[in-house]
Amino acid sequence: MIKSYLKSRWLIVVIPIVLMAITALMTVLLVQPWTLFLNTVFISAVPVLVLWIWDFLRFKSSYQNLEHIKQSKVIDFEELPKTNDALSSDYQEIIRFEEENLEELKTQLADIQTDIIDTLQLWTHQIKTPLTALDLLMQVEPIDSAAARLEIENINRYLKVMLNYLKLTTVNTDLVLTKISLTPLVQETVRDLAKLFIAKDLKVTVEELPTVVSDSQWLRFIFEQVLTNSIKYTSEGEIRIYAKGDAIIFADTGIGILPEDLPRIFEQGYSGYNGRENQKASGLGLYLSNEIAKKLGLKMTAASEVGKYTEIAIHFPQQAWDVE
Repeated sequence: MIKSYLKSRWLIVVIPIVLMAITALMTVLLVQPWTLFLNTVFISAVPVLVLWIWDFLRFKSSYQNLEHIKQSKVIDFEELPKTNDALSSDYQEIIRFEEENLEELKTQLADIQTDIIDTLQLWTHQIKTPLTALDLLMQVEPIDSAAARLEIENINRYLKVMLNYLKLTTVNTDLVLTKISLTPLVQETVRDLAKLFIAKDLKVTVEELPTVVSDSQWLRFIFEQVLTNSIKYTSEGEIRIYAKGDAIIFADTGIGILPEDLPRIFEQGYSGYNGRENQKASGLGLYLSNEIAKKLGLKMTAASEVGKYTEIAIHFPQQAWDVE
């Protein structure tokens, strides 16, 4: 501790000694009597010694307090030694500020972990449906290979949803913005989902769409989620994709969405009345699509009338589009 004191307080030790030496030297040179010299040294040394003892005791108290804090497994920043030193006070304020930031980050991390656990539970419940269906198909001879492949594709889509959910936090570093012709991109997505359309005998129409600047990989994921959702809740009729104003519209002739559910369909885990009736919805698809859309600078909105239609619109920020 003495070594630490001398290292941190060397100026307090050295300066008084230098001043005493100068005073003593001037006394010898100017007056010369040794008695006066010794008296001068003694008189100077007493207040200096008192100063050293007072400062050392203050240092000792702070040092012991800090040593106690360092040895504690949990640091209570309220126990930091009180100080009148402006610089030390500033350091303590910085430490407290960083502590508050750390606590805020811990809270955010805990919230993210809770969301992930809740989402995994929802997703686990959702993926059990095609797994159970596939298991039943494999138990019946002859095996319906077409139906089995359909369930495998469902499982693959659910896996893709979860992988993209986990990637969502890093989507800002995974963007490749290019000029994209939306018509072929939507057509490719429709072809990937062809078996679902055929299985429900649904007609799909893709009208002329514009060219935009965005990320094709994430856009295609959004399109797939919106189309899959439309197919799930459309028993007959058609799904039509067209451009209107600043948006791409996905319109279906499905069962529609209740007015009280409509404002919440993009919330995480919210499946609404239709989802509860369907028993297969986790509320992940549209939530994830909306989160990705926001990171792409897009906006998703919905309009619907029960028993008639649902329209999901993806709004692009471009004021002027390149029309194909």
